Amino acid sequence: MIAWKYIDKQSAAIAAVRDYNNMRAIINNTPDDIKSLYDRMVSPRSSRMTGMPRVNNPRVGEDIIVKSLDKLDVMQERYRQAIEYMAWFESAWGTLTDTEQTTIREFFMTGDLRSGATARLMYKLDYSERQVFRIKETALKRLSHMLFGK
Repeated sequence: MIAWKYIDKQSAAIAAVRDYNNMRAIINNTPDDIKSLYDRMVSPRSSRMTGMPRVNNPRVGEDIIVKSLDKLDVMQERYRQAIEYMAWFESAWGTLTDTEQTTIREFFMTGDLRSGATARLMYKLDYSERQVFRIKETALKRLSHMLFGK
């Protein structure tokens, strides 16, 4: 428990915010990917006519199934972790006000557009630069407190 005392909670909260879109993509895409993998495992492949001599590996079918099962395990574990992350993150995210969520989203979730986040927020919210930074710092403190405790 001592390790929590030394963790930079604000940086960890920013990393959690930046992971949100990836976790959402995993949750949205993994069920289809798993279904596709199952379909490929069940349906046999036909041999290709390439004109090249064939390699005689009597276990090629087994190797393909084993690789697919390993990939399936990885996908299911990644999906489970994404679901766990969402339950953890969204409960903390929901405690922020709409203005705080908008501010955090602009600064940390928009990818390449972060460089103009302050100007966009000043225009969108009709706040001064100082007020935008104050909201950002307050929101990060609240979010890190909700995610990691004091």
